[in-house]
Amino acid sequence: MRRVSHPGTRRFEIGFALGNLVPALVLGVGLFELPTRWWPADVLVGGAVLGVLVTTAFVFARPASTRMALRVGASVLLGIGLVLIAAAALSLAFLAGIHGDFGQGGMALMLLVTFLVLPYTVVYPLVELRLLGPAARPVAAAPAAAARPRDDGGAPA
Repeated sequence: MRRVSHPGTRRFEIGFALGNLVPALVLGVGLFELPTRWWPADVLVGGAVLGVLVTTAFVFARPASTRMALRVGASVLLGIGLVLIAAAALSLAFLAGIHGDFGQGGMALMLLVTFLVLPYTVVYPLVELRLLGPAARPVAAAPAAAARPRDDGGAPA
């Protein structure tokens, strides 16, 4: 059976796949340009970059599973984005609460990083997931009829 698709749908999917490379590039550059290394952050952000790159490659390798791959990539970006925003908010609260006026420079820097990361890792994946639509759910098959006869309690036929 041939797959039915709408005209331009494949271009739309390829556009999202190529668009996923931008947040992966931003996160990858941010990961390797940090002056200090912390292995949990390296693993988390590196895994997200790798996941987005793999799902983008999957879009080109298996066109039949493109929507699923794009949903996985957008979910990975959204997840890492929410974790990064939460960590930045906690950092801002710490800097404001502990350091007071002395932490204003750090607060400004963290706020700038938060606003730079937000469009790539939260807004873009949300728009992507919204435009891709709901995930297709398999239709459940009707239960098969019982092979053995039912006991009718001795009723005449």
